[in-house]
Amino acid sequence: MAKELKPDFSCKTNDQPNSVVDAPCKKACKVTYRFIFRSNLSMPYAVAVNGKVLAAFKDRPKRTDSKIPLVVDVGQSVELYLNSDAHPAHRKSPVYKVTVGDDDVEVVITEVEGKLTCLDTPELSKSKTDDATGRTVQHMTAKLTGDIWMKVSHKYAPNEVDALLPPKTSAEVTAAVKSIYSGLGTPTLKIQQPAAGSQSERALSIEFIDSKNPKENITSYTLLKDGLPRVHPAGYAALFSAALEHGIATLQVTSCWRPMLGSIAHRAGLGLDVGYVGATPMNRQELRLGKSKDTANVSDDEVELFKEYEAAIVADKKADAELSAAKKAASTPGLTAEQKLQANKDLQSAADKKSESQKVKVKASKAWNDERDATEPVKVKLFRTSLLQCSCVSQLFDPWVMDANTKDGLEPEPNMQRPLPPGKKGSSNEELHAHHLHVTVYEPKILQG
Repeated sequence: MAKELKPDFSCKTNDQPNSVVDAPCKKACKVTYRFIFRSNLSMPYAVAVNGKVLAAFKDRPKRTDSKIPLVVDVGQSVELYLNSDAHPAHRKSPVYKVTVGDDDVEVVITEVEGKLTCLDTPELSKSKTDDATGRTVQHMTAKLTGDIWMKVSHKYAPNEVDALLPPKTSAEVTAAVKSIYSGLGTPTLKIQQPAAGSQSERALSIEFIDSKNPKENITSYTLLKDGLPRVHPAGYAALFSAALEHGIATLQVTSCWRPMLGSIAHRAGLGLDVGYVGATPMNRQELRLGKSKDTANVSDDEVELFKEYEAAIVADKKADAELSAAKKAASTPGLTAEQKLQANKDLQSAADKKSESQKVKVKASKAWNDERDATEPVKVKLFRTSLLQCSCVSQLFDPWVMDANTKDGLEPEPNMQRPLPPGKKGSSNEELHAHHLHVTVYEPKILQG
């Protein structure tokens, strides 16, 4: 139950046997918000009743991939704070407000494409009786458009920047980040950092590339005015600082804030993509696709070693299955002495085969990893290392490695660009990041867990 528990009635007890005290109680109704997203999504949300955010959402939002079930009193109004606007310090644009009458309410909110000017006010659709409870349910509908996504995506201001940047961010990077929220005149930014200590003077030129998604789904949108300022300042600072630290002269930053494509990180302004680090394209698709995407990031030797590694994985899985079958056969009840002897021989043979396949897989893995690491551009590796060490980065995915949780102390996994299992549509997370680097900003008051 989402509402705060408060007594509807209180009275003093008495010692008169069989006495009755009338306790007038308000009628409670169920209110259910149901989202129909165009893809798998987990939306941050907070709930307000009669204009006041419930205590359960005081410090941070919750998340939903479909339903938000509530119980409120008749006559109360309910509204939602969504996406980055659900952050406790934001909450400026409540949406999908309904006022409860005598019946339960279900509000179905459907995400729709296109430049649409629909309001976020739910419209009454129909009512019907719930066969299980006998209660009347008022059905309402609403749309989740690109315009509404922009409404619930916090637009940062220059005076918010200082408190949101990683510790020890330089004055030059801080000033550059603030200029994004003051409003850039062009989709470019230059940073000049003077010499300090053993570090020589550094210069960085950043190019921002817009995404088709917001332009195709928002009625009034520009990258400089509406897109860039909806990204968390720490994301920009992490990229700029890492580049300057290692003398990287140029960055191409792509897919900043966007409303209706990809993970909630981009939609909530916590995701940034990088297309180029210096002159190096963040692309290793030729590992699987061949030379149609030819770059210096994948050597011919690596392609062959990768094929050998994948073959070793398949052989090891087969050996594992054969060992499991041999164990089951050897433990079958009622075997004769001769059958038991043969089953044990087969078990030993399967165990030897599994041991050998494991050794081959480990050797093949090392050979591929060594070749991949040897050909990776040094500045790309240094750039990534700085990002992984930044307190404000929670995830990093790129063509070389995948790290879904930079706070867990585990090493990143190699990006093998493995596709989804047969029968599943779309691209895997590894495939999606075979052609760019992505960072997610650590902001638990928007996305936790």
